[in-house]
Amino acid sequence: MRDPQASPSDSLRDVYERRAELQYAEPVEPPDPAVDRKFERMAEVLRKHLPCRSLLDAGCGDGRYFHVIAADPPTERLVGCDISERILATARETAAQVGLSSELVRANVEALPFEDEAFDLVLCTQVLEHLLSPADGVRELARVLRPGGVLLLSADHARNTVTRVLFAPRLAVVGLLGLRNRHAPVLFPEHRFETEELAQILAEAGLAVDHLETFRFSVPPPLGRRTRRLVNRIDKALPRHRHGDIVLAFARKP
Repeated sequence: MRDPQASPSDSLRDVYERRAELQYAEPVEPPDPAVDRKFERMAEVLRKHLPCRSLLDAGCGDGRYFHVIAADPPTERLVGCDISERILATARETAAQVGLSSELVRANVEALPFEDEAFDLVLCTQVLEHLLSPADGVRELARVLRPGGVLLLSADHARNTVTRVLFAPRLAVVGLLGLRNRHAPVLFPEHRFETEELAQILAEAGLAVDHLETFRFSVPPPLGRRTRRLVNRIDKALPRHRHGDIVLAFARKP
């Protein structure tokens, strides 16, 4: 371990501690993959890269991907990190429930406390968009990867055309009534990435992008699980497209 440097998102720690207390206080069961397309796709991708020797779940949150990792755990080392100590307490409970031995470390992804080339697989899902300096975060993820190691990275996508069309009537009413963010318990940074923007950030960090895709369409809350299942099946059946909510990259360290 090394002493991390101060970084921009350190200022957000209290925000994420509050969010963890309100939204992630207890472990959750693995989401239904037929309904939760994000979990389904990320779990599928993660399984294809297991087993490995050492894995970092960067921004591990409540540890929900530990349910996937437990089926084929790293042979040497599993580490999860998050900026929130409160959410790490939940992740520890999740790890215990699935029988995983893990190191859980409070850390900001923009300044990781791990040595260079410490991991041969890094998972970072839906974290980058919440950093004040995403480029610093990606450089740190690249730094801790071993040569030949793989980064599995997902983030919010800027051109989520289908979801924006589906939500347009609801958002118009919310905007008209001035209700946007009115009931949000915690406000935090949220940036959506163009696919080319994310590819450039990865390349500037010295990583080779082997795969880039977008996936998942969201439906407005009044529509139920049956509609979400249908929309998820449509997304899976389509050829690769650039209209999903989430952009997913596989990047390798040369």
